[in-house]
Amino acid sequence: MKCGECGATITPEYHKKFYKRTNRLAEYYMYRCTKKLGPCSQRYLSQAEVGNQLRKLVLDVAIPVAWIPRWLKLLDEHEVIEKQNQEANIQRLEEDEKVVEQKLNLLLDSYLDGVIDQESYKSKKNELFERKLKTQEKISQVRLNGSSWLEPFREFMNVAKNGAKIARAKNNCEELASFAKNIGSNFFLTNRHLSADYKLGFNTLFSELSRSTRTRARLPDFLCERDTRIELASHPWEGRILPLYESRISSF
Repeated sequence: MKCGECGATITPEYHKKFYKRTNRLAEYYMYRCTKKLGPCSQRYLSQAEVGNQLRKLVLDVAIPVAWIPRWLKLLDEHEVIEKQNQEANIQRLEEDEKVVEQKLNLLLDSYLDGVIDQESYKSKKNELFERKLKTQEKISQVRLNGSSWLEPFREFMNVAKNGAKIARAKNNCEELASFAKNIGSNFFLTNRHLSADYKLGFNTLFSELSRSTRTRARLPDFLCERDTRIELASHPWEGRILPLYESRISSF
């Protein structure tokens, strides 16, 4: 984390306090700006509060459990479609390559038979050869990137689907911190408030979940809970909302 005021590093500082009345020693950490870059007015924040805010950042991009089976099913369906399209595109490009090769052979025969002069032969040969190289390059690109969005999206799913579980677990600070690095960057602490920039995919998910929450907040409770079958905003991870996968798939 960085300080949102001066940009210096946020560091944990160990404290302890002995309570005579209860004969108890309390040990805890407070997070503060190191103030190594100059004067700074930011105050301490307890480790527990930092943890709570970090858990909220994770929960804000936690995929509702009801969405996950639908998303995975759609992903599998698109994977089949992409593979079919990839094979069809490669087949078409390979046919184009064969046509160009045939034209090169015919051109050579025409030159050897004296049908065309040397200059015309060289000019046409270079044109056809360049077309052949471009076709081969396209074939390589299709084979390499034909399903370029599928693997990143599947990886995104594997990370995002564990968000609520990790955020709601107890005594898992290291796991929580590691997960937070997967979903965001540029963590800043300003006026005791923790913020972050969500990474690609998670920023879209955050926008959609926030929009859904705002929509639900404008509806009467009886519509939110009974008619639309959408859970209240306090439990977004248990909602039964149409997956944004279908409408925002191009964002990933």
